[in-house]
Amino acid sequence: MAIFGNLREMPLADLLGMLGRRSGVLEVFHLPGKRTGYALALDSGKAVWLMEGNRFLDPVEARAALRDLLFAQEGAFEFSPGTPPPPPEGKALGWPVERFLLSMTTVEDEIAALRPALPDPKTRFQAVEGEPVWDEPLASFWQAALPLLKQGASAEEIAGRLGYRVEEVAYYLHKLRLLGKVAPVRAYRETAPTEERKGLVQRLLAALMGRRG
Repeated sequence: MAIFGNLREMPLADLLGMLGRRSGVLEVFHLPGKRTGYALALDSGKAVWLMEGNRFLDPVEARAALRDLLFAQEGAFEFSPGTPPPPPEGKALGWPVERFLLSMTTVEDEIAALRPALPDPKTRFQAVEGEPVWDEPLASFWQAALPLLKQGASAEEIAGRLGYRVEEVAYYLHKLRLLGKVAPVRAYRETAPTEERKGLVQRLLAALMGRRG
């Protein structure tokens, strides 16, 4: 039997909790400022794929879209039970819904606690080589933002390109900075000339020692 209603009376987080381990397709539509709706495929408590209109979203796009839907206060929904069709290659999610909701709740709590320490949205950061990032959802953000961070980018720029909220990007940049994965562009660029000067001094000393020898 289909389930339908509106997000004003039942937010998406509560709706997904109610659906539990059911299988089917959840459609969300009539969202403010959106011309198209979303369709989320669920299979035994896992998010299988997400479509925006007629387009399947990749995992990075899907995470950002689901995050926005969790905070949506207007819109309608309808859940149709059944086994959803498989997604195209590269569009599969396979996320346990409960774990995804918990991770999003944790991020929001940490943003609230760390808000005074978050970097300015206009501060540009650059990626620093090192160990990979494994923890989700930080790993997904790192993978998506890495091409921008290699060139240097601010929270505002990354949010505009990837569809994240600016405050959330600032939070991820703060976490990545603590891990040594990014550095403010000014600090990153000041390190390189210092290393170059050290290299020049070493070459000069070697040349002088060679002449004395």
